[in-house]
Amino acid sequence: MQDPRLRLFATIILSVAAFVSVAAAVAALVWWLIFTPRTRALPRPGIFLGLVVMIAITALVSEWGGGPGISYLIRMVVILLLAAWAYAETREGEVLAVAVWALGDRVGFEVGLIAEMGITGIAVIRQDIEQVRVALALKGIRVGFRSIVPITILLIITEIRRADDLARLLMVRGYTLGGRICPVFETDLRDVLAALSAMIPGILCCLPVRDVFILLH
Repeated sequence: MQDPRLRLFATIILSVAAFVSVAAAVAALVWWLIFTPRTRALPRPGIFLGLVVMIAITALVSEWGGGPGISYLIRMVVILLLAAWAYAETREGEVLAVAVWALGDRVGFEVGLIAEMGITGIAVIRQDIEQVRVALALKGIRVGFRSIVPITILLIITEIRRADDLARLLMVRGYTLGGRICPVFETDLRDVLAALSAMIPGILCCLPVRDVFILLH
């Protein structure tokens, strides 16, 4: 989807619907298969399988305790696929543009800037992890449970220092609050059709018969 506004709308509607109802989760999966044929992107197999295994373990524990473990597994896997697609489709500056379009030059710019820095930080962390893996491989060190803790601490410290440097840079350049940009969006018929079709799972999750993950008494 070229229009980030419609992409965000579809992602939110489909994710909420998939979380609320198994039927809606299946419909969201069908939507994902139909409307993301060329841009369908998954995390690296190791990362994706690791996340699926974590979700499956939680689902098994829930099912063993009498909870909706199977439905939880289905819904969370669909949400994971939608999140991976939305992240892969997002281009630099799109989140800031959507936030300014929706919330204005002050609040929208602040929210969009924070979101952009967060997305950029995720990409930087991935690069840091790759560099650490290459360095350990060159030294003949296998990544195991004992090495995960110091690597994680190193990455956290590195990100804190990077965030501090970025904050100092913004302060030096005189940034205070808000900013001004002119968002420009491109929308085609396929984007509109995909966004409208995303409302179908949203309607399914509102039907009287639904599978709710959390019941509030």
